[in-house]
Amino acid sequence: MYWLSGAEADKLVKSVEDAYEKIKRSGPNPIKLMDVKKAKQKVITPVE
Repeated sequence: MYWLSGAEADKLVKSVEDAYEKIKRSGPNPIKLMDVKKAKQKVITPVE
């Protein structure tokens, strides 16, 4: 979390760049990837 005032434009830019780099390093959303894998699987239901 970052605490900034309106007069701290340089600090704002640095905090946004830091947050962007952290998100970029974390990679793709694992929950979203899990949903894609499930969607690719064929669902076979028993026929009665």
